[in-house]
Amino acid sequence: MRFAFFDLDDTLVDAKSALRAWSVDFAAEYVTGVADAASDVFDRVDAAANWPAFVADARGRYGITASDEQLMEHVAAVFPGKFVLEQQVRTGLAELRGDGWRLGVVTNGSTTVQQAKVDSVGLREHVDVVVDSEAAGHRKPDRRIFEIAAGELGVELGPRGWMIGDRLDKDIAGGAAAGLRTIWISLGEPLPTGFTPPTYIVGSITEAFAIVRASAAL
Repeated sequence: MRFAFFDLDDTLVDAKSALRAWSVDFAAEYVTGVADAASDVFDRVDAAANWPAFVADARGRYGITASDEQLMEHVAAVFPGKFVLEQQVRTGLAELRGDGWRLGVVTNGSTTVQQAKVDSVGLREHVDVVVDSEAAGHRKPDRRIFEIAAGELGVELGPRGWMIGDRLDKDIAGGAAAGLRTIWISLGEPLPTGFTPPTYIVGSITEAFAIVRASAAL
């Protein structure tokens, strides 16, 4: 059976733009006395290992009196709503499913936030499974998360499957370790030294969709 796994953030949806928009809201509600507060928040989130790490840092950095739980509730309630599923992504996924492909999302991150993003943009209706690392207990590039996704999708890992993503160290390395063909969405960046080359390098998700569809004829 033909199948493809997709990363979520900065692959199917534009996470950077969503994060910038959320940073404006967070700064307006919680941050005072900091020049260009929204940009500072964005930089701190972007550099943090995960959301709990950002929350712990933000409480001290900005003198926030709200609890970690309250700040995480803000993230879960507001951040997913900043995402958009572009029409070309909807169309690409629909065309693949129309051709008989089984599709899954494999994403690193917390269950609450990642699954909320999926529901906020209406992505769930366009794929067959969504596997997040918190629920799976494993993070990309660990092969185990792909095994779990394959089990939920009802397929066997191997070269009939694809992994598409923007991270060489997570998506491409993990997909290759799972025996999948891989497509790196480079956004025009050259392949750095020290990384195993992906099967294909493309500049956009629409190019990735075209490669996957064409592979059905091989």
